[in-house]
Amino acid sequence: MSLLASLNATLSSFSFSPTSLLSCALASLVPILGWTYFFQKQHPEKRWYVVLTILAGMFSVLPIKLYEKYWSVSVLWFEHVNLFQYLADLVKFPELSRFLAFVSVNALVAFGLFVFVALLMFVLEILSGDNTGTVFAKKMRVITESPFLFAGIGIMCGVLAFSSSMSFSNKIWFFVMVGMLEEYVKHLVTRFSDEEKIQSVDDALSFSILAALGFAFVENIFYLQSFLAQNQGNITQFGFFFALRSTVSVMAHVCFSAILGYFFGIAKFSNEIYKEEAREKRMPFIGLMHSILHMKRETVFHEEKMMEGMLLAMITHAIFNSLLEYGKISLMIPFLLVMFYMVLNLFHRKQVHGQTGGLAGRFALE
Repeated sequence: MSLLASLNATLSSFSFSPTSLLSCALASLVPILGWTYFFQKQHPEKRWYVVLTILAGMFSVLPIKLYEKYWSVSVLWFEHVNLFQYLADLVKFPELSRFLAFVSVNALVAFGLFVFVALLMFVLEILSGDNTGTVFAKKMRVITESPFLFAGIGIMCGVLAFSSSMSFSNKIWFFVMVGMLEEYVKHLVTRFSDEEKIQSVDDALSFSILAALGFAFVENIFYLQSFLAQNQGNITQFGFFFALRSTVSVMAHVCFSAILGYFFGIAKFSNEIYKEEAREKRMPFIGLMHSILHMKRETVFHEEKMMEGMLLAMITHAIFNSLLEYGKISLMIPFLLVMFYMVLNLFHRKQVHGQTGGLAGRFALE
């Protein structure tokens, strides 16, 4: 059994002791603080916003774990809601009925996770005093596009699985779905936590990274605890594993979320950015889709950027997990370093710093 598979199996069955859990939490906190300091130097945010966003990212692990725990339970007329199983069945037996079942469950999961995260973030924001119920309601109306984005990408995956049949192994499809679910939930908590605070593309990028650090913090606690259970007393191996999780795993989550955060920022300020792009005549495809769909060009541009960001984040997540699963360390490390270099470059792009102003203020009033 691979390292990733064995750890996942252990995580689902292991009982954590309070002392061990606290030790792993303190150990995991040190690198997260270091990464937070590093990215705050790139683009500073208010400390209270930083704390809330990291806390939101920590809570984003909860819906993922609950989904994994209850995905075998029947819901409505579906025998279970395990997307991985539906997709695996579709790959083996590319039939229309299986495709429709996958699409239906995919939509159910998309909206189910959205509702759960919305309730979770409502409690967090009200208890923390970060927002009023009125502001949260306005914010939620804007964020309702997210489950449609997830469902749309799920349909694309279903079409690809249906048409390619056995071209890809079940493991590859599993990692594709893992990437989509984790990036979707991290993106949801980022938007619920920071939608009205984002004044620039740079802010969207920064808050997405902070949420990813919160997610990585909780995930590392579970993985470190699991490793301790399997390797009692082996300090050397634990030190190596801790260093690996603190650098490679955290950096990976940062990169995935940064990609989606950047494109989300572009989409959020689509009106201003598209006008600039249109003046340079760089968006002929948007004009074509505008003619076909009869939607505003800025709206088409917005949806295209959201889709592009989610797909890139999901694909890079799947590639990283696949390289890790198959032990391709010689490929994984350069892949991750190139991604991290690209993320740092995003902070210094002229376009990122140019999109600022009263947009978030207008959002709060609309």
